[in-house]
Amino acid sequence: MLIQWAVFFVLEDTWHYTFHRLFHYGPFYKYIHKQHHRYAAPFGLTAEYAHPIEVMSLGFGTVGFPIIWAYFTADLLLFTITMWVMRLFQAVDSHSGYDFPWSLNKFLPIWAGAEHHDLHHHYFIGNYASSFRWWDFCLDTEAGPEAKKHREERRKLKAEKSAQRAAANKVKAN
Repeated sequence: MLIQWAVFFVLEDTWHYTFHRLFHYGPFYKYIHKQHHRYAAPFGLTAEYAHPIEVMSLGFGTVGFPIIWAYFTADLLLFTITMWVMRLFQAVDSHSGYDFPWSLNKFLPIWAGAEHHDLHHHYFIGNYASSFRWWDFCLDTEAGPEAKKHREERRKLKAEKSAQRAAANKVKAN
């Protein structure tokens, strides 16, 4: 059961990141995802306040992967899927507006949680992942002033290195 949950978490998080990020572009945002963003300061119930297309799209990541797993492996207990779907409480927690002392991100640094998702609702961009922070980190879509500062520092460092390489190539050419 734990192995299946681990697989489902990784697959669902990847699916959620991809579609959530897509829902922030042009007509997808305007006609679908904007409904969810009516609340800049989310509370628990806003986790499920979304357009039906968004609910079905993101919901597939939660329900679809276990169904596919069961189809191909014929190895999925009803108890496993029931406990997996109970993770919807995670969505409520991440929209609660509270970063509790017992929140999972206090024990597992790669876990997203309310603090991570609150920045998404505050800035309306970045922090697209549902469970883990790794996609936002790897694809440079972290939100908030701290993330912006780190991004600017990395870009500045990269520009300086590029300028140094260009100067070194110019010296070599002469």
